[in-house]
Amino acid sequence: ANAGETGEWTRFHSSGAAPCGDYSKPMRRFFRAWLRTHYKEDEGAFKKAWNKPDKTFDTAEVPSEQEQLEAKNHTFRDPSTEQNVIDYFRCLADRCSELVVDYCRTIKEANGGMSLAGAFYGYTMTCAYNEVFYNQGRHAPTEYSHYQRGGHLGFDRVLNSPYVDFVVSPISYGFRGMGGDGPSAFLSGSVKLHGKLLIIENDTRLHDTPYHTRYGRANNLAESAAILRRNFSHVATHGFGAWIAPYGDSNLLSISKQFNRLGQFALQTDRKPCAEVAVLIDEESLLYESIGYNLSLDNLSHQTLQGLTRFGATFDLCHLNDFIEGRMKPYKLYLFLNAFRLDDTRRKKIKRELRRDGRTAVWVYAPGYINNNSSIENMTDLTGFRFEKNDLPWAPFMHIVNFNHPVTKDILQDLFWDFNAALGPLFCVQDSEAETLGQVVYAQGSCVPGLCVKSFHEWTSIYCAVPNIPAPVLRGLARFAGVHIYSDAGDVLHVSRQLLGVHTLSGGGR
Repeated sequence: ANAGETGEWTRFHSSGAAPCGDYSKPMRRFFRAWLRTHYKEDEGAFKKAWNKPDKTFDTAEVPSEQEQLEAKNHTFRDPSTEQNVIDYFRCLADRCSELVVDYCRTIKEANGGMSLAGAFYGYTMTCAYNEVFYNQGRHAPTEYSHYQRGGHLGFDRVLNSPYVDFVVSPISYGFRGMGGDGPSAFLSGSVKLHGKLLIIENDTRLHDTPYHTRYGRANNLAESAAILRRNFSHVATHGFGAWIAPYGDSNLLSISKQFNRLGQFALQTDRKPCAEVAVLIDEESLLYESIGYNLSLDNLSHQTLQGLTRFGATFDLCHLNDFIEGRMKPYKLYLFLNAFRLDDTRRKKIKRELRRDGRTAVWVYAPGYINNNSSIENMTDLTGFRFEKNDLPWAPFMHIVNFNHPVTKDILQDLFWDFNAALGPLFCVQDSEAETLGQVVYAQGSCVPGLCVKSFHEWTSIYCAVPNIPAPVLRGLARFAGVHIYSDAGDVLHVSRQLLGVHTLSGGGR
């Protein structure tokens, strides 16, 4: 199924720039009907949630441009005063995902269920990219992402639909060149958990494509061959489907023939997931962020393209709800990248699933910060750490101060990592029972505990105040949790139970 701009079920250009929508009469009607359903016809509950006693279901409006573009808690929405914006973004995600499901259901009903149905949808890891990144040139430079207004935050609904058989994604545009990974835009582990086929559109720009076509274009035949082999390795080890864009250089024909032979062999191998690290992403928390691209660009897109693909072990990228609902196999290390908004029900389920069997959790930036209110007590309840909050937005950076702990003993003292823009609020650990491995430096030059470990009877909790954890630190965290490390060379690895793929920028033996 194809709809929206470029056939990818997205409101691409309008959602990545300053102009806001949708203020049409049909959208207003749908939003009001959605509110009635969401609040179960309880207008009192609706008024309380919106904190607008003068509003009714019949007078609710799509949030203004100012309301959509600005968040009152800097990085986050304040649910006590901005629930109308949060509800609108959730409504939009529901509408878009419902249309995908409805389209696939219509296809199956029309042919008696004899055809597979699917769509380009669920770009959870790449919606931070906007028109500036894609050089579209239609609007002035923008600081906004596609997440809330692009329509792709209903992936959980699509995965749970019996009418959707497959989902399609181009390989990520974020780092396609030599040394990159070129993953899909999906939560690929969850696609497999739900029994769907994941298809990669391998539209790599090879050396024989025009120079004006950028997007990670290879510079010569050797680079083209290496990138194609890397992308095939990703597909073969993970059990994905793929199609490849046509190319003109006949020297690449032998590689295609090789892929056919290797593909036949790979089909006979055991490609069940073997990762010991789960990376968990939450769609709902994205609804509570501002529409700026900075947090999600570092915390989701760059974290995956940089540290995670190079720390020396394999990982499964999954929807947080699949962990909460107990659909996932046990892992040794759980990386909660954006578990920022958790109500009582989801919070309780996370604690039940996590706090047992010696599991290790890594929490990033503001875990559990938002419930019905926003507070560091919410964070303590989830992670076990006691925190301090700083309301002065700044670009924080992290450095290691303890080189004797198993996590950090192999890390050089010149390793730093930072956030790409002002982040706020900011948090640090103030807990005498926690062991400090690193300090975060932020407003007023404060050097305070920002990378900390706290051990409990059945599990271990680790907090990191600054997103985009680099590969050496991830490697230390994984070793500490008992994860098997295949290599510490910083290469891109693709692994299944019987297949191993390596893509290296530096070359040489391994």
